Amino acid sequence: MKPIPISPKQDFLDRVGTAAPIKAVSELIWNGLDAKANCVEVSYKFNGCDVLDEITVKDDGVGIDASNVEILFGGIGESWKRTQDRFGGRTLHGKKGEGRFKAFSLGDFVEWRTTYKAESYKKFIIKGLGHPCSFSYSDIEDSSGPSQTEVVISNLKDKGLGSLTASNALQEFARIFALYLSKNPTIQLIINGQRIIPSDYCRPVVVQSLQPIKTKNGKTYDVILEILDWSQPIEREISLCDSSGIELHAVDARLRAKGLNFTVQLKSDYFAELANDNLLILEDLEPSVNSLIEEAREYARGYVRTKKAEEQANIVSQWKEEDIYPYKDKADLSPVERAERQVFDIIGVNVEDYLPAFEDADKKQKKFTFRLLAQAITNNPESLQTIITDVLGLKKEAQDELADLLKKTDLANVIKSAKTVANRLDFLVGLKNLLFDKETKNSLLERDQLHKILEREAWLFDENFTLTVSEATLEDVLKLHLDKLGRRADDDRDVRREDGGRGRVDLMFSLSNKPRIGQTDHLIVELKRPSKKIDIEVLNQIQSYAFAVADDPRFDKASTHWKFIVVSDGLDSYAEKQAHQKDRPVGQVFVDDDNRIEVWALEWSSVIHDAEARLQFINQTLSYNADRESAKAYLTSKYEQFIPKTPTKMQVGKKARGNGEIEQVTMITEQSR
Repeated sequence: MKPIPISPKQDFLDRVGTAAPIKAVSELIWNGLDAKANCVEVSYKFNGCDVLDEITVKDDGVGIDASNVEILFGGIGESWKRTQDRFGGRTLHGKKGEGRFKAFSLGDFVEWRTTYKAESYKKFIIKGLGHPCSFSYSDIEDSSGPSQTEVVISNLKDKGLGSLTASNALQEFARIFALYLSKNPTIQLIINGQRIIPSDYCRPVVVQSLQPIKTKNGKTYDVILEILDWSQPIEREISLCDSSGIELHAVDARLRAKGLNFTVQLKSDYFAELANDNLLILEDLEPSVNSLIEEAREYARGYVRTKKAEEQANIVSQWKEEDIYPYKDKADLSPVERAERQVFDIIGVNVEDYLPAFEDADKKQKKFTFRLLAQAITNNPESLQTIITDVLGLKKEAQDELADLLKKTDLANVIKSAKTVANRLDFLVGLKNLLFDKETKNSLLERDQLHKILEREAWLFDENFTLTVSEATLEDVLKLHLDKLGRRADDDRDVRREDGGRGRVDLMFSLSNKPRIGQTDHLIVELKRPSKKIDIEVLNQIQSYAFAVADDPRFDKASTHWKFIVVSDGLDSYAEKQAHQKDRPVGQVFVDDDNRIEVWALEWSSVIHDAEARLQFINQTLSYNADRESAKAYLTSKYEQFIPKTPTKMQVGKKARGNGEIEQVTMITEQSR
């Protein structure tokens, strides 16, 4: 029989030589501690560009005996530590023989410069060049001592090395070594010049003996649970450790506890035995480990509840002292009252947590906010429940997106923006119903209806006029030149609608906006009755009117821009051609050489379509579905007094007999909002 040589493949070497930077450095630290070091020092060397160039891990342990170097570095797996649990009175950490390979996840070149004592002190260097299986070592030389090992890693890799110098790096090293250093207070661990002292970073707040573990082979292992409170935010984990506190495996604690920074340690030599048999990382297959983890989580939940209750009680007491608590002290509370107060206390605490401005608000604002919240809990719990459910039901990605958004704006602005889009979508649906439904179109052109609604929704025609102001001068000039528009509602002659009734014929509203210092923009919208198509007569009238108004000496021609829009249900063939001219936007029938005066002729269908198109992109994210019901609710809530009531046949008759007078007001000027 001939032996078959085994040569490790690259994927295996990549696996054993891969680790996150802090984990890789920690493996080298453990090697020093396992070698009886009393001090392990990690230092970083930076190049001229302040980029990490070299990592050194130095310990004062017993060094590496040259007689064992080929055994130690020539094989993979089964560390010398596997055959013994302790060395020099200390619990040993790694027993898989893979720790030295982790150094290659940091850099391509690794040197072990070691001094050890046999009959006398000796020293030599072990080199690993770019490959976890490419080791060589130098001749053995005499040394004056003392024993030590210095691991120098160079030709560093870029991936993740920033974590070694990050603000939380020291705390992460403290998390890994805290229990071990607490058990061995004379040992020093120094990271880039700063000693890790566990008490600077954490303190035990719960120490509890759990039910001992009895194995099938009759062994019994004690289990100790410790909850450590940390001074800074830390990854919340449950660490499975041996009895000395060496972490062997960690799992997610699965706990929400904002503002509480803690970790949980389960300590037992039972975990060390499982780790030796490679069973610890398969905790799902080991019921006893699963049971211990769940028990640890339950203790952690109890700790969180206790801390939150203490915090909540202190905060509520403070609210009472400040006289902003919305409830009066009462001896006998009904179950409903007690529940309402408990709900308020929980939500109120979150108001303080999530609204930093609340803390800076004055007493009157705080008191009002709390009273409003208490009333919502009592009188409108449905809305409160919807808000809470939607916020707490967000996926993590959406929560992170909301958190990033709230760094740049507040929640009120987010809600306001979304509400603006939703309102506009509802308005467009409602406007189409008003304009085109048989029930409303014939009665819509009454005074204080369509124009009153549109002057508050001027974004429909021009987005720049969402917020506008009125000018007395503008109103006077518009009235002065009104005759340019031909026969209008203030004529003495009767004007009949298509249904035979008398009513308003032409309506107009005007808006002014100051987009820049010294610049004024005016929007004039002329609304034609549905039966009147825009034709050459209308176009000539609106242009004549535009020229007369724009040339009025009361306006500075150089700093004033005019946009005149005439809107109706349709355009005749001549107006269609004028509204579709080459090199002009659709609908623009005139623009002067200075781009000072624009005249537009538009159909209602195109106005609404363009507005819908502008909102489409935003609504792809908002996913708001405007329908007849939501549109009706919006218009009713905002413009109820302007919405024509759909009459019964009897009401129609009465209205026809009683409506014998023509309305005379023909112009509405937008007021400041």
